[in-house]
Amino acid sequence: MKQLLSIFAVLLFIQSVQAQQEPLFAQYMNNTFLINPAVAGSRGTHGINLFHRWQWVSFPGAPKTFGVSYQGMIKDVHGVGGLIFSDITGPSVRIGMKGSYAFHIPLGDEMRLSIGAAGRLVRNSINTRTITFLQDNDAAVANASEAVWGGDAEFGLYFYSRDYYVGFSAPNLIQTKIDFGANPTGRDPLGKGYRHYFLTGGYKFRIPEKKMIIEPSVMMKYVKGPRPQIDGGVTLRLLNDQLAFGVFYRSPGFLSFQTKFVFDNQIPLLISFDLSTAKFQNYSVGATEVVLGYDFKGTPMFESPNGPDIPQSTDK
Repeated sequence: MKQLLSIFAVLLFIQSVQAQQEPLFAQYMNNTFLINPAVAGSRGTHGINLFHRWQWVSFPGAPKTFGVSYQGMIKDVHGVGGLIFSDITGPSVRIGMKGSYAFHIPLGDEMRLSIGAAGRLVRNSINTRTITFLQDNDAAVANASEAVWGGDAEFGLYFYSRDYYVGFSAPNLIQTKIDFGANPTGRDPLGKGYRHYFLTGGYKFRIPEKKMIIEPSVMMKYVKGPRPQIDGGVTLRLLNDQLAFGVFYRSPGFLSFQTKFVFDNQIPLLISFDLSTAKFQNYSVGATEVVLGYDFKGTPMFESPNGPDIPQSTDK
């Protein structure tokens, strides 16, 4: 049984190295900065978020992601942000940090284009104590390092207005090699950081008299190997976005149910629960994601200092 669990953990690690390398988030539309450095500062205010995601809960060695992010605007055109995260999948442990900068170009009174870049530093390690090797004295195991450091870069574009937004981002531009030194020649590393490509978009349909927003959104993601992944759904925002509910579908077959509460207009709490629509769900309790934030006081982008995000109805 122990060997079976170890094999499963190794498979999870291989999948994380060759395919889905970026941490997976269900609530990306509430904090798109996590996947696009150009989003930094687009809200116009400063904010910090703590997040934790549990995936495939019933499986041993299942993925767990947690961390903290910050973003804000300086002098109306300079967006800055930072992220510290830990991503654990079986024996694989990734601890990283990144800093980002975005320049926001006004395109009239109601639109902006942001160009962003970020640099990251990541420590990849393998916890060999959780793996049962067939040959403990194998040279590939004995000569390997348990951890390696690597750096990489990200690029992003973000076109946004008060009611709609489109973003594109590409992490792992350098595609840094992940080499634990098991091969003395260094010609056959375990893997590398493959480029990811994210395309996001959404639109806010406003119903002023009910203080309501209906927001459909979509994300398409591509990384070398698997088919492109599409994630889309709709969010219902109530009471000037103090309360929200969302339903999303992620290919090849996952449903995400999301909710948001804002306390004292500054402390958002977001909770999501993901279910598989395939037989896989029979062996897993699903995935849970929790985000707790704090929004510093300020004037949001495209908002009058004295006006709410949703304008008052002009009907007489």
